[in-house]
Amino acid sequence: MVFVLGLLACAGNRQRAALGWSLGGEAHVFVAGDDFARDVYHQLTGKRGLMDALEGHQLVAVEGRNVRSTTVLSANGAAPARLTLARFHAPQTCGYAGVVTELVLAFPPSGAAGRSAPPSHVTVVALLDQPPFAGGTGKPRPRLSTAAALALVQQVADRAEASTRGPSLGLLHPPTLDADQAADAGEVVALRSEYAVGFRATFAATVAENRIDTTLITGVAVTDPDLHHLHWVVRPVRLRLERGMIARANSGVRYSLRGAVAGSGGGALLLVDEIADVSARDSRATAVDATTRRVMAAQPLALRCP
Repeated sequence: MVFVLGLLACAGNRQRAALGWSLGGEAHVFVAGDDFARDVYHQLTGKRGLMDALEGHQLVAVEGRNVRSTTVLSANGAAPARLTLARFHAPQTCGYAGVVTELVLAFPPSGAAGRSAPPSHVTVVALLDQPPFAGGTGKPRPRLSTAAALALVQQVADRAEASTRGPSLGLLHPPTLDADQAADAGEVVALRSEYAVGFRATFAATVAENRIDTTLITGVAVTDPDLHHLHWVVRPVRLRLERGMIARANSGVRYSLRGAVAGSGGGALLLVDEIADVSARDSRATAVDATTRRVMAAQPLALRCP
């Protein structure tokens, strides 16, 4: 029997893609969720007893026999790859309460796929519901200088302040370029024809004598350097801060742009971390389609499998 990897996308959580990393001619991608794991295990083995198989074990591995190729996206482009192994990690072993499915995808050694296959130790996204294809990324725009990138982050933050509802606020600190900094920071990633910009900017307004109300505005945009054609990939939100943290009354997250991979049709998927101050368990890594704003893949940010 031949399984089409796209059928895996019909699992309970309807996962369209999976995030992971590359290593030595392979991609390892991960999906957190019991329903997805059960469906994949059943498709590969014909059995329904995944939880029984995991009883007393941290890991169950199944060979990916007779599974057609899928597509792995990276900054290098799109490369077809074949499922060779599925590993099912028991609950609580990956920093996640449920089962985590690890799909090991091998790249052909030569041809167009070899040219667009990712190098080792980069983030990748595997498409689970599309026929396999190969292709390069095209030449991206030139990288901006540090000064130009900082100016672009600040301009996008100012545009976000003006476009969100609320009282007029003043920028509290100029931003730096640091994806790991919780506030007053941003990132710029060069795409084929535009730039992706993520930011976490603090603004302030004096609400009473000697009292300042501090607000965090965060979001992700794709734009030209002059902001003539700005498109919000993650619409900006205002979040009130208390002692530098998002107030418990809010349910918002900070957005950090980690990079981009090639998308289908010449587009791009942006790698965006969502960091929740109130509940670290709600933080997640995502791959977001820059054009449609659709979250194509998501996993807990703290996911770590042994």
